[in-house]
Amino acid sequence: MSFVGRRDFLKHSAAAALGLTAMSNLRVMGANEQIRVGVIGAGGKGVAHARHAMGLPGVQLVALADPDPGYKMGAFRDELLKRETPVKVDIYTDFRKMLDRKDIDVVIIASCNHWHVLHSIFAVQAGKHVYVEKPLSHDVWEGRQLANLTKKTDRIVYPGHQHRSRNCWPEVIQYIKEEKLGKLKCVRAMCYKRRESIGMSAQTLTPPTTCDYDLWLGPAQEMPLKRKRFHYDWHWVWNTGNGDIGNQGVHQVDIGRWLLGQKSFPERVFSIGGRFGYEDAGQTPNTQIVYYDYKPAPLILEVRGLPAEPSLRGMPHYKGARIGNVVEFEGGYITEDAAYDNGGKRIHKFTGHGAENHLPGFFKTIRENNKSLIPCPVEESHVSSALCHIGNISYQAGQAASPAEIVRKVRKNELGAEAWRRMLEHLVVNEVDLNEVKAALGPTLTFDAATEQFTGKDAEKANPLLKQNYRKHWAIPEIGA
Repeated sequence: MSFVGRRDFLKHSAAAALGLTAMSNLRVMGANEQIRVGVIGAGGKGVAHARHAMGLPGVQLVALADPDPGYKMGAFRDELLKRETPVKVDIYTDFRKMLDRKDIDVVIIASCNHWHVLHSIFAVQAGKHVYVEKPLSHDVWEGRQLANLTKKTDRIVYPGHQHRSRNCWPEVIQYIKEEKLGKLKCVRAMCYKRRESIGMSAQTLTPPTTCDYDLWLGPAQEMPLKRKRFHYDWHWVWNTGNGDIGNQGVHQVDIGRWLLGQKSFPERVFSIGGRFGYEDAGQTPNTQIVYYDYKPAPLILEVRGLPAEPSLRGMPHYKGARIGNVVEFEGGYITEDAAYDNGGKRIHKFTGHGAENHLPGFFKTIRENNKSLIPCPVEESHVSSALCHIGNISYQAGQAASPAEIVRKVRKNELGAEAWRRMLEHLVVNEVDLNEVKAALGPTLTFDAATEQFTGKDAEKANPLLKQNYRKHWAIPEIGA
């Protein structure tokens, strides 16, 4: 197949350039028909998805693609060949060669964040159904392009918001609507996940000899790598990752927005945070608050990467949640799948888990050719991912501030001030002196949902961060609505 370059995208309509006009005759797969799967990004998450998929009835794993075959992919291929009943899968360094295959129906994308959108576009162009991991995008602008694309194609594009498939949430939403615990005060997205230092090397890190580094970079810029480990720690560098808000917190931000009943963006957002407890090559915050000013109740994200105490590995919690959502009311709260009164007594238990049904749901959606079965459609995933991005933009546009300066910022915001107080206590326990190592106090940014641009004060500083500077030969195309 011929992959379309940026100039061709701009010369022709998006639909024609993507070859979408030829996709109207989509073949609906029968209940007993084999769905043949390829995986792009065969690292830890990609291999886990591959294992899950090949264990499902009617699903056959046939190919893996990763720019570094020496990381996880080659070993997984060898493991499959050594099984009592050997399983043969083809492996590719260049994902485009895999997408050329007409016998592959579905592509699971578990590549680095900076590749999610472009891999999805290429896969749709190749006529494949797509399962794409969170966050949907690496920046706000490119997420909008993929959201626009999905409106023009009959291919299934299924974002990896596994928490959306949990059975408890529809019950929780109904419970909220019935105001059984009184007036809703806020929803919190908790991401208390231990993150160690990634180190700082005096020498520039050389990518593994097994890695096609140009292909690994794709749209991202080539920059000196000062971290000690090549794989995974790209999450903590802006060029390729989005920090823990985009890695883990995007799940909780998405659920939090859903529980609030908010389909779009808040008018305002601000962030407080920093990278505390060590000095390393990481750029993203390991401790962060993002306040999304939804009305009548806000969404508040809290990130913690340091432990409950310096001598421990265990993490702190808030009302029983370390990684999850807390819904607060005047008369109590909900932590994940249970409701409590203000004294902490459990008063209701919701249905249990179900996130394991997310990937099987993707194949069910394909077999029934029914986009309404997608738990978190691309438009929804775009908004949730973009919430993470605009929170980070406030952080990036922030200025170093003392605790007293931060207090002056939040003192009239009761919920924001309370989150800041707990964050400060957490850092004090971890022996972080914010008078010496100051936090970044982000500006309160006003966001226009219609244009997906910042307006008003500080917009000039913030708007350039809505879209990264892509390398020319991997530029993401603009796709009209």
